[in-house]
Amino acid sequence: MVDKNTGGKYPAPYAILDVLSKNADKTKEQHLEDEANQFVKLAQTPESAALIGIFQGMSEVKKHDFGKPKHTVKNVGVLGAGLMGAGIAEVSLNGGYRVFLKDKDAASVGRGEAMIMKGYNAKLKKKRMTNHKYCETTSRLIPLHDGSESWKKHFSKADMVIEAVFEDINVKHAVIQNMESIVSDDCIIATNTSAIPITQIAEGARLPERVIGMHYFSPVPKMPLLEIITHAKTSPEVAAAAMDVGTKQKKNAIFVKDVPGFYVNRCLAPFSAEASALISEGCNIESMDKAMMDFGMPVGPITLCDEVGIDVSAKVGTFMANADLGHRMDGGNMDVFDQMCAANMMGRKSGKGFYMYPQKPVKGAKKQLNPEMLKILQQSIPNANTVTVDKEEIQRRLIAKFINEAAYCLQDGIIRAPADGDIGAIMGIGFPPFLGGPFRMLDSTGTQNMVDTMFKFRDIHGERFEPCQLLKDYAASGKKFYN
Repeated sequence: MVDKNTGGKYPAPYAILDVLSKNADKTKEQHLEDEANQFVKLAQTPESAALIGIFQGMSEVKKHDFGKPKHTVKNVGVLGAGLMGAGIAEVSLNGGYRVFLKDKDAASVGRGEAMIMKGYNAKLKKKRMTNHKYCETTSRLIPLHDGSESWKKHFSKADMVIEAVFEDINVKHAVIQNMESIVSDDCIIATNTSAIPITQIAEGARLPERVIGMHYFSPVPKMPLLEIITHAKTSPEVAAAAMDVGTKQKKNAIFVKDVPGFYVNRCLAPFSAEASALISEGCNIESMDKAMMDFGMPVGPITLCDEVGIDVSAKVGTFMANADLGHRMDGGNMDVFDQMCAANMMGRKSGKGFYMYPQKPVKGAKKQLNPEMLKILQQSIPNANTVTVDKEEIQRRLIAKFINEAAYCLQDGIIRAPADGDIGAIMGIGFPPFLGGPFRMLDSTGTQNMVDTMFKFRDIHGERFEPCQLLKDYAASGKKFYN
């Protein structure tokens, strides 16, 4: 059980088992002495330093100089009752807010309400929520739709509206303009977008200073990260209010500059492009996933595409390839993704992507590759899925691309400090916590080692592995990201 839950990466559970087994027939004093000695040893491990760093970082990222919110947020309106909207509504309810959840019709908002109630019913059944808390929480949810006579009256009382509508700039402009005709001038309008610049969205607002980005990760109730994106005109008190709301929603919120991909998706883009490059080289897909799970990631890059959705991965990949990352996105090939989308292979949500997802999976059965996907691959890659690439090479190539982009984000002021980068990577994509995040990992393993690794891959694969100037400077000086 410990092997399965820790992947062998955390020494403490093994030390606990060791103390218990060694001292079963000894005195209490001998048991406690052994436990104390083991505790001292564990406290000096790099894993301990990394996990303490995460704890400190979670407090550090909440600090800001935006001052205090102009008004206390009590009522939150959520536009769109799909998977994201329902999730945002649920965490807002958990934060103690009164929530107005709106969609186009009764059926749509009903589906969103059902998703929320499913989660609460499960908690009630497992006794993780009292009946009183269940009733109190769900009573603060007010489902609304275009046909509701009172929806405008409710939204006029909103202190913050979070839109989670279709990723189209014209749709978002229309939604904001409609909201501005209903809500008060003090109401904050937050947009949940994974790609569209907040500056462009705010251009459609009468009062752009109250528009801010709040990028949640799916599934919202489970993913602990929130990216708060300010643009040039965002009022300081609006940014402060967004942090307050995110904190009450039990999110680890980080402030991020308004650039394509923000922070997490920006780091994921070159990482995913390199995974695509490995596929193009014929790398075995299952071995790639296993290599990254052995490294400590919760899922491999190919499984991640299936979970996010092949269509979403293709859209974000194309967007980022056309953004400002230059050679750092070289090596990726989105043609396979486009062909898979055309064949309705969207990942888990459609039942098949790179892997198969049967409606009634057999318990304990191994996940199978999608044979239709393999045929598409073989049309453009003759040796598709047949090449064995060394596990360490897979890990080093993929992680190098992720860490290099994280360093670019720090260098370019996209994130404020190394702590924001580490918390964002761990909470956003599951970067191995025992490593402490990309910047603590560099401090531990050596920035010079990373730079040397990237130079080696650059000589083989080209400019996409050129390390950013910040990494080269830190390597040359021996400087660390944390004191």
